[in-house]
Amino acid sequence: MSHVLPHDPALPQLATALNEQAMAEVFATELCSQGQLQVQGCAVDRIKYRPRRSCSVSYLLALRDQRSGRAFKQRVAARYCVTGDSARRHAKLASRASRPSPAGPTLSHVASLNLLAHWLPNDARLDAVAELDDDMHMRDRWLPEVVAALTHGQGRLLAYETSLVQYVPEHRVCARVDMHLQEAPGLPMVARSVYAKADAERSGPVTHNVMQALSGGAAQLAGKLRTPRAILWQADSGLHWHAAAPGRPLLDISPYVSPTLASRVGAQLAALHSTPVPIAHADMLTELEQRPSQVADLLGLVEAEWQPMLRRLVRTLEEGVGRLTGLPSVTLHGDLHPRNILVDGQRLTLIDLDGVRPGPAAYELGAWIADALYRAVLTGLTLESVAPAWRAFLGAYADATALCTVTQPLLAWCTAYHLLCTRAYRCVANLKPGRYAAVPKLISLATAIARAETPDAARRCAFSTGGHLMRDAA
Repeated sequence: MSHVLPHDPALPQLATALNEQAMAEVFATELCSQGQLQVQGCAVDRIKYRPRRSCSVSYLLALRDQRSGRAFKQRVAARYCVTGDSARRHAKLASRASRPSPAGPTLSHVASLNLLAHWLPNDARLDAVAELDDDMHMRDRWLPEVVAALTHGQGRLLAYETSLVQYVPEHRVCARVDMHLQEAPGLPMVARSVYAKADAERSGPVTHNVMQALSGGAAQLAGKLRTPRAILWQADSGLHWHAAAPGRPLLDISPYVSPTLASRVGAQLAALHSTPVPIAHADMLTELEQRPSQVADLLGLVEAEWQPMLRRLVRTLEEGVGRLTGLPSVTLHGDLHPRNILVDGQRLTLIDLDGVRPGPAAYELGAWIADALYRAVLTGLTLESVAPAWRAFLGAYADATALCTVTQPLLAWCTAYHLLCTRAYRCVANLKPGRYAAVPKLISLATAIARAETPDAARRCAFSTGGHLMRDAA
C-alpha cells in the first residue's frame, strides 16, 4: 500500500504502521512463540488517524500453520500511541479477561512502535466481537432468538456461518450470518441471511426503533422507499439484527452515478425525509456552526500550509450559517453516499441507517453533491461531467416532495460544508491511498462554491498540480 502521509512528530511510527510488509515482519515476531505459524500476508483494512494523539489500524493477516498446512485469516486491532501511552494502556488492559485468538495471542505490546494490539475476537471496547466469535453462545442463545423473531417462534436453526464484513476497532462491528433453518415443523430447510451490528455507544435499540418505523411507514408500504427490515435488538449481546437486502453497492457497480440512477436515489431520499421516526431532536445548528472551525483546526495541525486556505473557507462558512436558522427538520439518512445504496435490478435499497437523525433537507442534498464532486476529484473526471447526475438527483427530489424549500445559496453552503467536514476530514482521518493528496483541492473547491453561493461554481473550477484553485475562461 503506497501512501502520501502527514509528518506527525508525535507519531513518528506512522509510516511503519501503514507499511504492510514491515508490519508483516512485526507480527511474525509476535507469533514466534506460537510454533509453526507463518505470516503470508498483511493487509491494512481500516485506519482511524487522530493527529498528534493516536492512530488505530485494523490489519488482516494471512497465516499458515506449517505443521498442518491449514491457512486462515486473523484480524488484529492496533493502536499506535504517543510516547509512553501504549505502556500505560497495556498495564491497564493486561489483566482484563480475554479469549485466545485463532492465532493464539490476545494482547500484544510492541514498545519500539508504541503499539498496543488486540487480536480478535478481543477488542478494547466492543465485547460484541467476542460474542460473534463464540460458537456456543451464537448457536444456543443469540441465533435461536433471531430465528424465533423471524418465524414467530416456529423455526429451528440447523446450521450457520458468520463472516465479518466491517470492523472499526473500538467503535463498531458488522457481521453477516448465513443460516439454514426450518421455518416450522415439517417444512423443508431454507436459507436466510441476516446482519448483526454493534457499536461502542450501544445505539442498537435506537436504530432498531428507527428501522421498524421506516419499514412500517406509508412510503415503504407504497413502494416509494426500501430499507432493510429490523429483526431484533438483544440487550444482553449488544447486537442489533436486521434482514439482508439484495443487491450490490452502487459505488461497486460504477464510481460514476448516472443521471437515471441519481434520479431514483433522489426520489427515495424524498420518501425517507418525509417518513417520521422515533428519534430525539438535537440542536443540529450548533454542530453546523462549530464543526467547520473544529475540522479546520485539526487539518491545519496536520499541514501548516493548508491553514490560510482553511481560514478563508471557515470565514465564508461562518458568514452563511445563518441560512439554516429556522429550517424545518426532516428524517435524514445521516451518511448518504453511493456505498450505502444497494442496486438490485430496478430496485434500490438504502442501508446503514445507524446515523438517522433529524435535520434540514439541504444538509443531505449538499452531502450528495459533495460526494459526487469528491469522486470526480479522486477519479480524474471533470467536475462538469458529474453535474448532470447531481442535477437529476435534485430534480427528482424536488418532484417527489413538498418539503423542498432549498435555495441555491443554502445548497452551496451545505455542499461546501460537506466537502470540508465530511470529505476532506475523512481523507485525513482514514488515510486511504490517494485521499490525503486530494485535501487541498477539496478545500479550494469548497471555498469557490461557498463564495459563489451556487454548486454550479464547481463547473468552472480546475486545479493545478499543486492543488491551488484556478478558474478557466468559462
